[in-house]
Amino acid sequence: MKGIKGKVVIVTGGAQGIGRATCEAFICHGAKVVIADINKEVGKKTEQELKKKGGAVLYVETDTANESSVSNMVKKTTEMFGRVDILVNGAAVFIMRGIEATVDEWRRIMDVNIMGYALCVKHVVPEMVKVGKGAIINIASTSSFIAQPKYLTYNATKAAVANMTRCMALDLAEHNIRVNSVCPGTVWTKNGEEFIMKTMGLNREQADLHPEIGGAHMLKRTADPEEIASVIVFLASDEASFMTAENVMVDGGYTAQ
Repeated sequence: MKGIKGKVVIVTGGAQGIGRATCEAFICHGAKVVIADINKEVGKKTEQELKKKGGAVLYVETDTANESSVSNMVKKTTEMFGRVDILVNGAAVFIMRGIEATVDEWRRIMDVNIMGYALCVKHVVPEMVKVGKGAIINIASTSSFIAQPKYLTYNATKAAVANMTRCMALDLAEHNIRVNSVCPGTVWTKNGEEFIMKTMGLNREQADLHPEIGGAHMLKRTADPEEIASVIVFLASDEASFMTAENVMVDGGYTAQ
């Protein structure tokens, strides 16, 4: 992918799921990757595994809802690699609640899914300005645009991400920083598997056949994390140099029906 080799990429929530697949994809294209994740055990393990594959990788324990933690992560990135070219905002919590959600649940999901994205952008932009350009990819969702039962808390935050993307793109265009989002449908990650198993008792084969899960997509299946990661890398690359303020659906046709 043109324009990725040698670039420094921060992936929040990079230790597992879509985040890990994204880290691997960037490494395959010759980027240097920082895994910013709150889960130290999984983060260090992912760092070691990706280093064995020949990647230039750094893990930094990061709570994206904490500004000091975010600032420290960016500082460690520049100390190690000297710059920041690309940010992938992926760290999120999955609190699926309706109007019965507690104040603490609302605050937690908003702190991570909205404030966390904003803080990471705030602290990487000065580094991108030094470079003279940059690319930011926010992970939104099909849930940014549709109503789903008992998903009020989650969907509200993902809707915010979709419009944050547009506003950030407008504000940062003067610095030659592009901001886009990807909006996945249902992705078969560890967290997704645990949620579907807990709530519906389905394995992947069963989930792909279920009319409300895989069957809700035109392609009649859930996605692999790698299928989302490939679009993220594209949006970060020079191949997408005239794309900004876009919310790119990667949903197997889910929202088009």
